[in-house]
Amino acid sequence: MSHLNIFIDGSWLFKVCQAGGVLSRTTEDDTRPFKLDFDKLNKLLLSHAQSASTECDSIGECFIATSIFALPDVFDDWPNRFDDITEQNIEITRKNVNARERMVRNAVDNAGYNESAVFRPPIRDYIIQQLMNRQYQEKQVDAAVVALLVRSAITRPDDYHVVLTGDSDILPAIKVAYPTYSENVFLATTHPDELKAEHRQTSFSLSNFSFALDPVYLQDVTEKIIQGMHSYKCANCSRVFVRSNPIPAGARPYCNPCYQQRT
Repeated sequence: MSHLNIFIDGSWLFKVCQAGGVLSRTTEDDTRPFKLDFDKLNKLLLSHAQSASTECDSIGECFIATSIFALPDVFDDWPNRFDDITEQNIEITRKNVNARERMVRNAVDNAGYNESAVFRPPIRDYIIQQLMNRQYQEKQVDAAVVALLVRSAITRPDDYHVVLTGDSDILPAIKVAYPTYSENVFLATTHPDELKAEHRQTSFSLSNFSFALDPVYLQDVTEKIIQGMHSYKCANCSRVFVRSNPIPAGARPYCNPCYQQRT
């Protein structure tokens, strides 16, 4: 018997789940973040691994790697200390930090993820503008994902290993460090057929790598990994939605916008 070990680039996952992100856009309200259920995600990935080998019967190690800034106690006073920092900058940064923290806690508390690769660098004043201009680059996260996956793949060659990422720089590093990656490593990412050019370029770069097991494209399975007891895909627009009560058997599922158009 073997296990499935899971390695998540949490910084990338946060972006695709945030409001207006790739996964959020598959739901009936893309102004809200996509609420990912990490336990459902694990089960879906395990099922995918089992399609290649019935010997893979359980979840092994699960790591989420990301960077969450540590904010000082006087953070709210920074607009008074630095001329180029506004109260709005502080509010946006704090919301971003809190949202990332919630995602990590969700993964750790509800699905048993290891948070040893969650980095908490102290925020610096010059970083604020980089964040506002979307110019800040996280380097530790990529290196951590590669190191953790390669270590697991080498020490557990009979296991399967999946990396969730949209960063095309990660796979060349994995290929160099672990040349036989294609035999027992697979990818979960966003589909190459993306509306935004930057997503298309990255996804196509990732899809150029050869795997024995096909990638999991997250947009195609959002109804299976969204939080909530009763999730559906709209019969009209194919957007995903969740209801507190089940839709009666035999009734076609419609999201709120499509349902309102029909009434």
